[in-house]
This record gives sequence, C-alpha cells and structure tokens, in this order.
Amino acid sequence: MARHALPSGHWVELRDPATLRRGDKKRALRMVPIAEDIDLTLGTPVEMADGTISVMITAWSYEYPLPVTAATLDLLPLEDGNALEELPEIQEAHKLLHPDQPAATPEQVADETSPTEASAG
Repeated sequence: MARHALPSGHWVELRDPATLRRGDKKRALRMVPIAEDIDLTLGTPVEMADGTISVMITAWSYEYPLPVTAATLDLLPLEDGNALEELPEIQEAHKLLHPDQPAATPEQVADETSPTEASAG
C-alpha cells in the first residue's frame, strides 16, 4: 500500500491496482448514476473518478469512515480531490475499471440507426 500526502496536509493509502477484482468494478460503476436512456452529463467523468477512488482507498487521515462513498468524497477540499484523481495508482486503476471503448457521441445515441463503434477504416 502506498501512502500519499494531499495538498491539505491529509494523506491517503491506496491499494495496488493489480489487486482489483470484478466486485470492485461493480462497486465503482454503482457510483455513476447513468439512467437507462444514457443520460450522460458533464459530471459523469468526475463520478467515474469517484468510483475508482472509492475502491482504491484503504486508509486516510480524514475523520470520515471507510469505505469511501460519494458523499464523503464530496466533502473533500477541491484541491485534494483533484490531487487524488492524478495519482498514478488511481490513473492505472481507472484504466482497468473503465477500459477505453469507442464512445458514442450524443448524436449517435439519439440516432438509433447510427453505429456506436469506431469505424474500421
């Protein structure tokens, strides 16, 4: 486990991304409130980051209990939240939990006849 100092003076301990399991992915994805109609918002990337952060933190100096929830992450100073998102372990875990997939544009989502995968050529 790696301990990282945060800008506010608090610290977090993170697990090794190699220890992530399928259940961690499910827990992280539950923190992203996307409706069945694919209601993506500008907050979606932050919610995805929160899901990743929540499964990675094993200890911290904040008075908030573990496991980390979206509500407790919302209470962190902005500078600490930004620093958490940039930590190498969080970045690596994010890639494992949310592997790059061809993204659909809002126009493609609205157009049922349009493919949502990148074209081959």
